[in-house]
Amino acid sequence: MDKKQAEDYIYQSYVRAAGYQDYYARDAERRRPELSRELIRELSGTPCAVVTGSKGKGSVSNMISCILQSEKRTGLLTSPHLTDFCERFRINGVKISDGDFIRHVEGIRPYFDRGDASLPENIGISPMGIQTALGLRYFKEEKTDFNVLEGGKGARYDDVNNAEHSYGVINSIFLEHTRELGNTLEEIAGDKSHVINGRQKCVYTARQKTGVMEVIRKRAEKYRVPLKIYGEDFRAVDVRYTERGMLFDVVIGKEEYRDIMVPLLGAYQAENCALAMALCRDVLENFDIDEIKTRLAGLNWPGRMEVISREPFTVLDACINRASCENIKESLNHLRPGKYTVILGIPDDKDFLGVAQAMEDHASEIILTKVSNPHYVFNGKQKKELEKKGQKAVSTESVGEALKKAKEAGGPILILGTTALVAEVKKCNY
Repeated sequence: MDKKQAEDYIYQSYVRAAGYQDYYARDAERRRPELSRELIRELSGTPCAVVTGSKGKGSVSNMISCILQSEKRTGLLTSPHLTDFCERFRINGVKISDGDFIRHVEGIRPYFDRGDASLPENIGISPMGIQTALGLRYFKEEKTDFNVLEGGKGARYDDVNNAEHSYGVINSIFLEHTRELGNTLEEIAGDKSHVINGRQKCVYTARQKTGVMEVIRKRAEKYRVPLKIYGEDFRAVDVRYTERGMLFDVVIGKEEYRDIMVPLLGAYQAENCALAMALCRDVLENFDIDEIKTRLAGLNWPGRMEVISREPFTVLDACINRASCENIKESLNHLRPGKYTVILGIPDDKDFLGVAQAMEDHASEIILTKVSNPHYVFNGKQKKELEKKGQKAVSTESVGEALKKAKEAGGPILILGTTALVAEVKKCNY
């Protein structure tokens, strides 16, 4: 087995079954986390945090990992990746080697082959289940002290949630993935709140809308799990924009930690950091704030309000929902106010329409594009759907074509879309 074959194997069962499934069905009908549960739980045992939410899961997971490395050998599982599949599996910031990746795929393959062989054609094993098992197997072999696992779109039917975890994190919940998770914020919160199962020492939640917070509180109370809430138990204060990123103070309980710096733009990143620090202060025996500040200042997380060019001024963000646009617009007003040529590379099942409408006042032109990743659906009808809403747009067939048109237009450029889009932009000499 070579690396490409190993990557293909992870998706093999899912791809086989997808052709027999209703694309519009809910996760409850399509996903089968029980198919990976036994192996994932067998590989669990190391203290662990599972991070869910609608936006910022990757940032928070990366921040937690970064802070914990001040004292612990830390495994980090995230998805998707930018340029290399192995980026999804890291220990103390270093990705798994190609050889170890192949070896661990081969190690878990017998378990999943046995399961897949007995499944009807319309049921497949989730790639997230295989990835989670692979990551935990790798972390176990390398004897990590603590693991941080970024969840998928939900929690109730998410294989990552099969991992035994002592801590849970629920980042901000927005109206997204409605096809799979539910049509209301409360339904989506109900799914993601399953990160709470009664076996946690504590769960930490970001700032939430009232109805969402009520759902989370009720589940925490039901399972008697302590809940720490942004704005009540911890918070970011005195948030300032600088040329290098965000500078802020963090209050946790009665303690205040001053002048925290992260090289990421957007006030929401200060809130993400406060969330990460709250968990880490409970986990670490020696919360060395000077060491932690140094580590956070060196944080690298591409595609998060990232300025990738000064001429033309170009900003790149992995934004796929309307709610995130409010944070983006606030950041743009600090960075460079005015109109932008906006490139959107958002699949049909994401909130491309909501993003386009939210950015209308900041857009001199909207350019639609698509990524080459076959797992993302682009049916070619986005332009027509925008026109029905009174918005004009230009359609392109590739990221390179979209970038060319944006540069020809002159002026600043804003690029929004999936992590796959971020990766393709990076490959276009950005």
